Amino acid sequence: MDFEFLEGKRLTEDVALDETMVWNEDIEMLDLHLVATSALIGVVHRVSYELLSRYLPSDYTAVVVESLVRHVKAVSTGTRVAVGVRVIGVVGNRVKFRGIVMSGDEKILEAEFVRAIVPREKLRRLALEKAEKTSRLFGI
Repeated sequence: MDFEFLEGKRLTEDVALDETMVWNEDIEMLDLHLVATSALIGVVHRVSYELLSRYLPSDYTAVVVESLVRHVKAVSTGTRVAVGVRVIGVVGNRVKFRGIVMSGDEKILEAEFVRAIVPREKLRRLALEKAEKTSRLFGI
């Protein structure tokens, strides 16, 4: 399939950052209610999936295979942010995105990442094969 038509597509969503996103690696810092980098990039990845899902055939999905993130400013839970993604390149089944999280006019996070578009059935088959190999390894 040819996915070059995706280049230039974009989507922006308003997102509320909640307590499930809190940075919890340093227990002494929990009372600051800062949002974890992993939670922010998860939101960016989700918005990119929502964008792609509008254009993909129903028997295809898109998985993140590469991600570069710059968390440039702390943000607290309870904040509403704008999450924007844009397709900046397509090579074969790989779609490259640029993403940004903004709180007002302040940049919180920026990212570049790649999603691979794959048939759902192929992904299922690979996952099942991997699970079977793991089960045999443990004698299950």
